[in-house]
Amino acid sequence: MAIRFEQNKGKLPWPVDSGLIVRKFGKQPHPIYVGNFINSTGIHIATNKGTNAEAIFNGEVLAIQTQSEGKKSVLVRHGNYISVYNNLENTYVNVGEKVKTGQALGKIFTDRITGKTKLIFVLSKNTTRLNPASWILKK
Repeated sequence: MAIRFEQNKGKLPWPVDSGLIVRKFGKQPHPIYVGNFINSTGIHIATNKGTNAEAIFNGEVLAIQTQSEGKKSVLVRHGNYISVYNNLENTYVNVGEKVKTGQALGKIFTDRITGKTKLIFVLSKNTTRLNPASWILKK
C-alpha cells in the first residue's frame, strides 16, 4: 500500500471538491502579529459550507478523534503513511473501515461567527510530518 501511495506523490486528489490553500505547511509568518511565526503541521484549505472531506487514497480508518471543542478528526492509514482530516463537524466512517479514494469521510466544520469553512489537512510518514501540498495535484 505504501509503495502505491508513494508512486502517486503529486498526483493525489484534493481532500475537498473545491478549495483554496489559505495556510501553507511549515514555518509561516503570523497573520496578525508581525515578526512572529507559526509552525503549521499541515495545510489549511478554505472551502464552501457543507463540503465533505474526502479520502485522498485507499486506506483504513485508523482513528477518529474528538477535540475539546467537539470538532472531529479522521486519521486514515495508507501503509506507513497517515492522512489526517481535521476540523470536521461530523464523520461518516468508523475505525477499522476500509475507505476508497474520493470517499466522503465527514462534513467540514463551518464557524458560525466568521462563516468560514476550513479543512486542516495533515500528512505524515511514520512520525515525520510531510508537506501535503507536494502530494496533491497542483491547481
